[in-house]
Amino acid sequence: PPVGTALTTEVGSVEKLTSRLQQRLDLWNTARSQWPEAQMRVLFSDPGDGWAVVNKPPGMHTSPCGFNKRHLTFEAYLPALLPPPSHRAPRRCPGACHRLDFRVGGPVVVATSEEAMRAINALFEQRRVYKEYRAIVCGHVGEPGEAFSVEAPLDGVPARTDIEVLQTVPSLRFGALSELALRPLQGRFRQLRRHCAEVLGAPIVNEDQVLFEAAAPAWQRRHARPLPRRERKGRELFLQAVEVALPRPFAVDREPVAVRAEVSTRFAQVL
Repeated sequence: PPVGTALTTEVGSVEKLTSRLQQRLDLWNTARSQWPEAQMRVLFSDPGDGWAVVNKPPGMHTSPCGFNKRHLTFEAYLPALLPPPSHRAPRRCPGACHRLDFRVGGPVVVATSEEAMRAINALFEQRRVYKEYRAIVCGHVGEPGEAFSVEAPLDGVPARTDIEVLQTVPSLRFGALSELALRPLQGRFRQLRRHCAEVLGAPIVNEDQVLFEAAAPAWQRRHARPLPRRERKGRELFLQAVEVALPRPFAVDREPVAVRAEVSTRFAQVL
């Protein structure tokens, strides 16, 4: 580190540190006992080969970054949930194999062994990992049952999202709210949020102001009228990861693992 950098170290047994993490995690989950989607919990685990699928709550960063160093992240809590692998080389700390936005919750594939991390990263690179999200967007983008794809590059790289309209309900401000199933083929930064806003002209309910305003041109083209002012329905972004499915990293001839999380009850309250 450069001269003048302040470092903080914590000395103690692994068992004591894990116990403290467990206490903090218990407090987090207890405060959100009415909302399973907001709790951090194991949805699937293969302790032998060292990988799992863990529910990441919304409002929690996946990994440490420059502006969240003072807060525990999803990865920081993983040692309280997952033991070291029994048959593989353990990682120094369990790690997420992909990320969800701070405001988005749902299943995240994680690895506790070095071999699992390499194997799962390869599956992502080969696009053999299926992911599905649920969103409520502003406006009408199709009839229930209609399916289509959005192929629009983001930051100069290809990006495709397969979309299915699940249902629509009337809205005084936007004419309609639409519930969508979103299935990204890639994992570009904010791919789903940008495709909904910038391409469909249908920003996700409770979207950030900048992305909401970015939907104005596409909304104007679709509806032939200006985009109405943003309307907040609580604080949560109405985007949730609901399913992840992938081949078993070390037994590709066996049945793939598919893990699905409960859709937030907040969706039904809006619809």
